[in-house]
Amino acid sequence: MILSVLKDYADHRMTLPPAMYGETKVAWLISLSEEGHYEGLVSLKSKEQKRGQPIVAPHVGRTVGVKPKLLADTGEYVLGIPRPASKPERVKDCHAQFISLIQTCYSATDEPSIKAVLHFLTTAEIEKAKADLPKDFDSGEVITFRVRSIIPADSGYGLTSVSTFWANYTAGDGDGKETKQNPEMTCLVTGEKTTVEQRLPFLVKGVMGGQPSGTALVSANSSPFMSYGLQNSFSSPISRDAAERFVKALNSLITDERSRLYIGSAVYVFWTKEESSFNPLTYLNKPSAEEVGALLRSPLTAQEAASLDESRANQFYALALTANNARTVVRDWLETTIPKAQNNLQQWFQNQQMVNLYGESHRPLSVYALAASVYRDATKEMQPTAPTALIRNALHGDRIPEDMLVKLIRRNRTERDITYPRAVLLKLIFSSHPPRKEMMINMEQLNPSPNLNGQDLTAYSCGRLLAVLESIQKAAIGSVNASLTDRYYGSASSTPGVAFPPLLKGARAHLSKLRKEKPGVHKALEERLEEITLDIMPFPNSLSLQQQGLFGLGFYHQRAHDRATAKAKSDEKKLNQAIAQA
Repeated sequence: MILSVLKDYADHRMTLPPAMYGETKVAWLISLSEEGHYEGLVSLKSKEQKRGQPIVAPHVGRTVGVKPKLLADTGEYVLGIPRPASKPERVKDCHAQFISLIQTCYSATDEPSIKAVLHFLTTAEIEKAKADLPKDFDSGEVITFRVRSIIPADSGYGLTSVSTFWANYTAGDGDGKETKQNPEMTCLVTGEKTTVEQRLPFLVKGVMGGQPSGTALVSANSSPFMSYGLQNSFSSPISRDAAERFVKALNSLITDERSRLYIGSAVYVFWTKEESSFNPLTYLNKPSAEEVGALLRSPLTAQEAASLDESRANQFYALALTANNARTVVRDWLETTIPKAQNNLQQWFQNQQMVNLYGESHRPLSVYALAASVYRDATKEMQPTAPTALIRNALHGDRIPEDMLVKLIRRNRTERDITYPRAVLLKLIFSSHPPRKEMMINMEQLNPSPNLNGQDLTAYSCGRLLAVLESIQKAAIGSVNASLTDRYYGSASSTPGVAFPPLLKGARAHLSKLRKEKPGVHKALEERLEEITLDIMPFPNSLSLQQQGLFGLGFYHQRAHDRATAKAKSDEKKLNQAIAQA
């Protein structure tokens, strides 16, 4: 399915170069006259493009064997100059086969520019070019030719005879050494019986962690991957044309910043069957309050999305990829419709609604910010499973796995705190699970009467209680090096029956002091303490994973509420002072 959809994108949404042409970075141009006389060497390298300028040139997949690329190849093939680690005899063979390929091309095309290149390669003119090379010349860099104003390797110059020759030659229909003994089988992508490839001709570029030359989307070059005696890609038979098209489609999507998103070690690619203005990257990568607000005000409802004719709705696709050395690893595949994806995004941001640390209105968070919140160092530790799960929830409405909750609770206990992104993520996790979704009604801020029962309510109230006990401590003795939360968050959130009795005993001593020194503060804190403890007694011996999450949410809500209340009182006091002085 994935390969078929990508090929369909190439067929209907892309303008493809000639068959077996691909982007190549060219570092050097050998300038020739119409007769093939050497006229100079031009560097195409710059500070921004250290490997040279890209052109669309003849391509061929190669591993360890000698296999030249027509007209544009490395210095070893074009000039026969070996790299330090190369074997001279092998490089000599590379150069000889490159010249042979040019001869074959000229015989088939009678193209004047190819004749000029052939003259250069088979006469003393080539020695003039070698003499012009800089001392630090790298034979691994790509060289091509310019004959007067034409670069025959570049498809942009429209040399149809050359591109036709290359298509036939690489298909085994030319007069060169590319003749293949590939079998005829049913192509898995098109369903047609045709000649299939032993190794797919193009590699996927731009997937982090893979080889610089690219990674294979379909590969089976070890005996454990053999099926019915079929080796290499024959175990997944695909025609050259289909393989070329789906890889070019994928590379195009990865290259375009409007259709791909890098998070951690994974790249996420998004596209639609037909052209559309809908782009989820706007919301998943750097969501702004204005854009999210407009999305939430969109009239499309879940009922309307469900009622749309599926056969007429524009399809939406998402693909998650990582790399393992030479192979592309498919981490996830998502297929839905644009209306459903939009509706799920609306729900995603509605579920994100949460006051910030100071009780102020929320800001929408990106997938990366949410996924990174459960790691100590996301740049080193983040696994693809975390952002992948969040993207599936955002676009497809899937449940966020329990593993994410485990990571979140562990991070809360390690840091002895709950940050804004983790509070939002908690709400998203619970909202993604239907049995838990009802618990999150009106939970974007402190809720003294939440839709919770039994020990779930106790857990939420215990979180609130810890925040109030910290406020009592701070009001009585001021700031300390290790606050009550620093010392007791882990035990209070998991074994409240053990942690809270001594904490309450200490709070009574602090309240006694406040009664004498700050009676107004004492009254407010004692009333809050009594209100919360009504929902708690007795303290449970332990809390489940879900309840530890609710504990964190209660703690976060209470602290945000207290900070907002304190700020409001401070602002009111300043206003009254300003009025009095006026």
